[in-house]
Amino acid sequence: MGQDRLTDRVGRWPAPVFDEKRVATIGSAVAEAIDAAALGSAAWDEVPRVLGEAFPGSLCSLLNHNVAENKLNFQAVHNIDPEFLKSYAEHYAPLNPWISLWQTVESGTVLIAERDCPARLFADTEFYNDWLRPQNIEAAVGIKVEGSLREVIHLPMHYPLSKAGTYDRAAAEVFARIRGHLRRAVDLGHLLRKRTEDAMAGAALVERACCAAFVIDGDGQLREANQRAVDLFSEGSVTVLRHGGVSLADTRADKLFRNEISALSKGLPATLSRIPLCTDHRNWQVSLAPLPTMSGAAGGILSLFPIRPMVLVSIRDLDARVRDPGDLSAFALQYRLTRAEIAFCERLADGHSLAEAADMLGIKVETARDRVKSIFHKTGTHRQGQLVAMLGVCMQG
Repeated sequence: MGQDRLTDRVGRWPAPVFDEKRVATIGSAVAEAIDAAALGSAAWDEVPRVLGEAFPGSLCSLLNHNVAENKLNFQAVHNIDPEFLKSYAEHYAPLNPWISLWQTVESGTVLIAERDCPARLFADTEFYNDWLRPQNIEAAVGIKVEGSLREVIHLPMHYPLSKAGTYDRAAAEVFARIRGHLRRAVDLGHLLRKRTEDAMAGAALVERACCAAFVIDGDGQLREANQRAVDLFSEGSVTVLRHGGVSLADTRADKLFRNEISALSKGLPATLSRIPLCTDHRNWQVSLAPLPTMSGAAGGILSLFPIRPMVLVSIRDLDARVRDPGDLSAFALQYRLTRAEIAFCERLADGHSLAEAADMLGIKVETARDRVKSIFHKTGTHRQGQLVAMLGVCMQG
């Protein structure tokens, strides 16, 4: 009977027979879990769980690996000890020799470790000796779903070498059967993430109607811009748009700009939230602010494809008020605004956000919200962007 049972670190199971019917059943179950997770009716953890339970003694994971920054964007796992899981995320992920192989193969490729890249080839590495071998999971089969420097998405399943003869071929066939479901999930994830990011970028510009404002990602690629920013890009003396990437015309300021964008996109505190800029004897101020990343939006397709960091950039012409100071006295009289309310309007008209205006006036953000609600009521406006546009017309008149 001992020959009919397989032993490994997590227990004893009867040796399964992976005939065509069993492989098809497993493939259907895993495909169903993928579809449910993509539509938000189940967690992504179900995918490695269903797969792992079909191959007793295996360790399964679904990973979104940011190779450029050596970190995991996302991981769903089954049957991995919490300490080993923690150590992988914090230390061993960038040391994994298989990651370079996952980067080079095409999307949809199924790899079998013993056939394509045996673990013994890197037996002298820290990853092998301190993470892989102690768990007795040197054999593996996996599939790459998508790949870029910032997102290598793959579904690997590890197990002891003693199971390779039984599991390798069957697992590879299961992965081949679920390939189409994974690709559809990836396409849906890309679509929903783009729409969500576009909506976030557009909403961030609503409050910035009176200054040039645009949203870029961590690589400096333009995501959204208001008309004033588009005009600056066309002029080219302050900002430059080339191949979708945004830079500042002044070399010194652009170096600071790039450093701050990189820091903010990685969740690090900014050294400078405002960068002074002088071009053609005109003074400008570039303000930077990270957009929320919706990290709490767990579940559904966007947990596997987390919202990417984006930064709101506002550029104000500091000399504009000197050339044309404008006057809100008539506006204040027409709508019966108090002195406090008109002072608040002046800050908004200068391109400051509600929070910045509150800080400049020495009031709490809650007080600022109450004040802007009162101004909305008096002026018949309903959104901050609408009010700022009205103020801009008044000051230009």
